Amino acid sequence: MDGWKRAAEDFNTYGAAARKRGMKFYQHNHAEEFSFATDKPRVRLYDVLLEETDPDLVYLEMDIYWAFCAQFRFSERVDGSPAPLDPLKYVLKNPDRYPLFHVKDGVRDDATRDGYRMSDVGDGDIDYKTFLSKVTGRTHRGRTYHHWQAEHDNPVESLAFARKSSEHLYSLREGRCGD
Repeated sequence: MDGWKRAAEDFNTYGAAARKRGMKFYQHNHAEEFSFATDKPRVRLYDVLLEETDPDLVYLEMDIYWAFCAQFRFSERVDGSPAPLDPLKYVLKNPDRYPLFHVKDGVRDDATRDGYRMSDVGDGDIDYKTFLSKVTGRTHRGRTYHHWQAEHDNPVESLAFARKSSEHLYSLREGRCGD
């Protein structure tokens, strides 16, 4: 845990430096941040970051796809005891810490290490309808606070992916998609 505490201290330093320059410092997750500390196997490393970083200096940019992969990969502790992970609960518990989201989609595949195969947004199994409906609409200082960035590590055609993804997310936000 000490390494993660030192990282959090560094993040606070980076956040303070960014603030002095009129910018913000963001932490972007992958699945491994949701694993457990080797010296305290009941503690998620991501919880150490949340606890040790200053919310006024360190903003979080949840990559929802990787958080769902972590849900698959780290659903139990090292000792085998259950440790359910719900990425949405992290956001709802600390909504003002998450102004940005990376929206990637995936198809469940138990044969892969991560439990998902990346797909275009709207073609996967991640329940973005629920996720967006629970998070979208919050405002901060009179402005919409959460921003969604569609992403795919290896899209077949970048512009088609961007168009399709934004149309899908817009339809979810407007409640125009099928169940």
